[in-house]
Amino acid sequence: MRNRLALLIAGALALLLGACNTQTQAPGGGEAQKSKVTVSVAFPQRDLAPQGLSPQGVPRSAESAEVKVYDSQNQVVNTVTLTRDNPGAIIVLENGNYTFEVSVKNANGTEVAWKKEVHDIQSDTYLLLVPKAILGEAWLSHNAFVLNPGETMNLRLWVVEPEGSEPNYFPLDDYEVTYAVGTCSAQDCSDFAPTTAATIVSEQKTGVKIAANNVSQNTTIYVRATVTGLGPRPSPGADPQITTLVRYSQAITVAASPSSGVGVALDLNPPWVYLDSDSPSYGAQVPLNQPVTFSGGAQDNETGIREVKVYVNSEELTNVQITPTYSQGNVNYQVDWQFSFTPTTPGRYDIDIVAFDNAGNSYRSYTYVQAQ
Repeated sequence: MRNRLALLIAGALALLLGACNTQTQAPGGGEAQKSKVTVSVAFPQRDLAPQGLSPQGVPRSAESAEVKVYDSQNQVVNTVTLTRDNPGAIIVLENGNYTFEVSVKNANGTEVAWKKEVHDIQSDTYLLLVPKAILGEAWLSHNAFVLNPGETMNLRLWVVEPEGSEPNYFPLDDYEVTYAVGTCSAQDCSDFAPTTAATIVSEQKTGVKIAANNVSQNTTIYVRATVTGLGPRPSPGADPQITTLVRYSQAITVAASPSSGVGVALDLNPPWVYLDSDSPSYGAQVPLNQPVTFSGGAQDNETGIREVKVYVNSEELTNVQITPTYSQGNVNYQVDWQFSFTPTTPGRYDIDIVAFDNAGNSYRSYTYVQAQ
């Protein structure tokens, strides 16, 4: 009996050891060949590169990258997470074709770069994954608002990833852009039409240079930037798709050419008034007997700003401070304004801010506060 029990135990141990030593067999009985794959993403080194463009398609806001590996049946066979401190990892895979998907995210978990790459793994391999930065927003900026014939102006193009705030760091290789100069009357410039009032002199991904031509009357133009790149995922689970952002500059006035003849130019467009973000919001609650301060700006690209008046409960304030920020000669095309008043009784205070241009057009911006 004891001998039989010993034989049974020995047989069970042999089966167990045999199972532990079993290796993956390839068709025909051979052992499946495996390779080590080192995957890496080049995160921007913030301390080493405080200025400049990010390398390898990774925006400066990147904090982590998830790498998924799919087999030929599109099944996930491995997933690793890379970080700024640990930008590489080793994966062991059976030799064959695989798709590597890399999704780069910022500190909030928002995807800021992505790519899929297909690789045939037949030996130990090092893969530096190069994702594409995702377009979040783009805009044009410029310092001047009036051009005389023959003058030039540089406009800068800024591009950021989703939730991005540092436009200097979006990789130039990850978007394309074209520019156009035109006119429009709709607020969103949906009726944009090409114009000969100005010409593009040179254009790069970082911006465009235009030159004003001779015009018979003041002409308001806009520069359009059409930016194409990888867009956010259209829905959860879907791959990011190519998208296009169309953005317009602020209005630019091409001044009429000097002429010995007599001409008449009509300015029928009112100026523009805006409030700074640090001004009290619409309907804000404010304390009694304490100054309430508003600030903002006004702009008119045709005949310029003549004055800005402020009325509180239909009474004109006399302490409005006006500071020109862009002028030519005696014409102020853009000004900043600021005023304060002190509510002395509880209740609603209606505030009208009115800007006048030199052609007599006016624009009123209304807001109110509640004193208590």
